[in-house]
Amino acid sequence: MRIASGIALASIVSLCGMAADAHARPGADFGVFCVRGRLALDQRRIEELKTAHGDDVCRLDQDATEAGARSKIERLGGVGASCTCP
Repeated sequence: MRIASGIALASIVSLCGMAADAHARPGADFGVFCVRGRLALDQRRIEELKTAHGDDVCRLDQDATEAGARSKIERLGGVGASCTCP
């Protein structure tokens, strides 16, 4: 009984972790995007973002590291700041 409970708990914890990492792709660059007029940081491909948010999405910059991408997005006003696609 304890083993079954432990396995069930481990499965739930594992599934929660998978949901939290759903937007992360190992080895993918971090993109600075304009999504519906707001700055966003994401590892998804632009095609995935367009599927999720419509055609009002463009990539403004990217970086191989999250820290680098965050620095770039901060120079543009920070996550959620106003933006326009060229």
